[in-house]
Amino acid sequence: MVTVNSNNSSNGTSSNSTQLVETVSIDYDDFNDAFLTCATCLCVYDGVERAPKLLPCSHTVCVHCLTRIAAAANNRRTAQDLNNGRGNSSQSSQQQQESQQQRQTFRCPICRELIVVPQNGGVTALPPSFLVNQLLDLISTHRRRTLIPTCCGGGVLSSHINQELLYCETCDQVFCSICTKHETAISESTIISSKSPPLVHTIIPVSVAMKRTSEIMLYKANECVSKLNYSRDGVCAELERLDTARNECLSTLDDTFNDLMNILEVRKQQLQQQINKACDAKNRILTQQLSAIDIEKNKVMDECGNVHQLLDVQSINQRIQILNDRLQKPTGGIEEPRENAFIALDLDVTAIKNVVNNAIEQMGRVRTTTTCPGNCTLNVAESNEENLLIPRLVDTRVATLIAVDYDGNRRNLGGDPVTLKLIGPLDDTQQERTANNLGHQFHENNTSDGVRIIDNKNGQYTIRLRLSICGRYRLHIYVLGRPVACNGSTGHIDFSIIKNIDPICQYSKGPSMQQPVAIAVDHHSTRVYVLDTGNCRIRVLDTHLNYICDIQNIEALRGRSSTGIGLLSDETLVTVNWRTNIVTQMTLGGETVKSWTHSNMVEPMCVVVDKSYDHVLIGDSSCNIHAFKATTGQHLFTINNKKSNGKSAECVGTFMAIGPDSQIIVISGVTTTGCRCLDIYSCKGTYERSITVMTTTDKSTHPYSSLATCNNFILATRRHYNSYVIDLIDMETEKLINTVDSNGCKLRRPAGMVAFQEVQDSVIDDSQQCSSYYLLVTDVAADSVKKYQFF
Repeated sequence: MVTVNSNNSSNGTSSNSTQLVETVSIDYDDFNDAFLTCATCLCVYDGVERAPKLLPCSHTVCVHCLTRIAAAANNRRTAQDLNNGRGNSSQSSQQQQESQQQRQTFRCPICRELIVVPQNGGVTALPPSFLVNQLLDLISTHRRRTLIPTCCGGGVLSSHINQELLYCETCDQVFCSICTKHETAISESTIISSKSPPLVHTIIPVSVAMKRTSEIMLYKANECVSKLNYSRDGVCAELERLDTARNECLSTLDDTFNDLMNILEVRKQQLQQQINKACDAKNRILTQQLSAIDIEKNKVMDECGNVHQLLDVQSINQRIQILNDRLQKPTGGIEEPRENAFIALDLDVTAIKNVVNNAIEQMGRVRTTTTCPGNCTLNVAESNEENLLIPRLVDTRVATLIAVDYDGNRRNLGGDPVTLKLIGPLDDTQQERTANNLGHQFHENNTSDGVRIIDNKNGQYTIRLRLSICGRYRLHIYVLGRPVACNGSTGHIDFSIIKNIDPICQYSKGPSMQQPVAIAVDHHSTRVYVLDTGNCRIRVLDTHLNYICDIQNIEALRGRSSTGIGLLSDETLVTVNWRTNIVTQMTLGGETVKSWTHSNMVEPMCVVVDKSYDHVLIGDSSCNIHAFKATTGQHLFTINNKKSNGKSAECVGTFMAIGPDSQIIVISGVTTTGCRCLDIYSCKGTYERSITVMTTTDKSTHPYSSLATCNNFILATRRHYNSYVIDLIDMETEKLINTVDSNGCKLRRPAGMVAFQEVQDSVIDDSQQCSSYYLLVTDVAADSVKKYQFF
């Protein structure tokens, strides 16, 4: 194919050009005669009888002609041998065979070169002509001769009636180069930028264009057919699943009603046994009475049977008297039946039928869905990275699935069969885990591991997970057994479990704080109270660390020496001042309710409130703990933490906390390399036990500095190089579960801490509710408050 670029414009400034594509047309018969016809028999080659064979001289002859030529040459040589006397019978058969093999030659019918016939296989063993066979395959594939459209615009007497039509791909026009001048010039109304490239017209013969468009059409048709086949396979698979679901429903229905019938049958048998038992008891009594009557009757018959043999009148009179006595006196109570034949079955059929009908009407419901998996949308949680990053052991919402029906309308009912398949960690041996919308969780290396589906009963499904093993994971979501597309194309969610836990939010950009040393939270009003010591005030935030207001002009906070804050059960605040050694109880508006002190307190540092017993615990600089009654301010007891050796060490913030059963948890000053201790006292101040926490990565001897608790979790801050991290400890197992550390937002000097629990994804079914655990930390070095989700 030759390509020629030509410019049809009359001037040299035109931006239009014509690209003429010339093709060479070969006559089908001429091509067959020249390349696909045997030169000897003038027959067209085929793959059987006229198979083309390639001779050593490079000529091609069909196997039929070669067989005849080789046989004729062999016959001529045999006749010559007979004439020369070489065919006598004295020659051995082996020599005749060898000479015959040497004589199997013939000459090429085209160039007359001597050709040796292969010993094994004869003429058919000659190699095939691969080129001719390829041409035969090509012709058989494109057997149809191309119809070349020609011009008829000139009429019958036109001199160019056989002129081939042309096609311009740029203009999408068919024209004759003689009848019609293909315009390539630009009209005057068209404005073309000087920077625009010249317009190139690609012109090809109509026959080539038809061939190309036909191939494109066939390609598109094949694509459509493939897509339809895929859709058909999907529909067939859905029909199979429908049959399976129907059989399962029918089987469940049969089993259920069989169970009900078994219950009725059991009750029927019980009533039958009661009826038979009652009848048997009556029958036994009456049968015994009947036997007694028969015995008495036989006795009378025996006594009176020989009356004809008696000759003495007196003896007869005596027997008559005996019979009179029997008739007048009861004879053992056999005269009347000792039992009656009354037996009845009391069935309140009307009441039973009503109850059964009501129960049966409420039993069972055939439920279907119009949800279309292909229309469902999956909203994946936002992430700043390419893949979704989820902290280890933190319960996280991964995505929200919204069910959509076949008409594109959002569903407002739940109950769709949603299935999850979790694969990972991908860095290690891949493990597959599945879950369904029944809330099934995984139980492998850690009991907290799990991925679950929460049905919100409104067509929306929340997918949450909590994993303990770091690595890359892949989550597949299926609705009705079919995958749901994610991000428009992919059918899965890729995410990674990491050790890093960044704060969800932090308060540092609002009205500035100075030395926020303590913090308390009100779970009912979701308000957070931060003791802003440097500004002698209490800052009020919400649980999302949004600014609400300030409590100012508080007498107890003057002197910038307040060190602790707590929230009592009657919604009042309690603070402590290390300069004055005074504990002050105030309202949420800052008005003082009462205040008290104690002579044994030395520079009080922190406040902890036990709402169960209404106790206020004050920790001083010697790490001793003083307990007071909140209502009266009465001193109850003092815990002398002797293990701290009277030194506050690095206890910057709250070095004690209240456990789930009102235990008092205190930081111990006893530490070894990689080990830290916590002392546990009862609510009355009695020592119970100690918890030793071991860390494998940190070999320092820095003790814990601040404490907080939530349910069975203990959170403790410790120094790690030039910053601080937070250890998460399970109080039941006394083991370190996780460490809260952020790569981008380090804790510089944490002081006050408070942990709380929030219920996520409120749904109708309480069994599907899940809780998340949060931690609020004040950083006095950064004058900020940070919020973490730790579980």
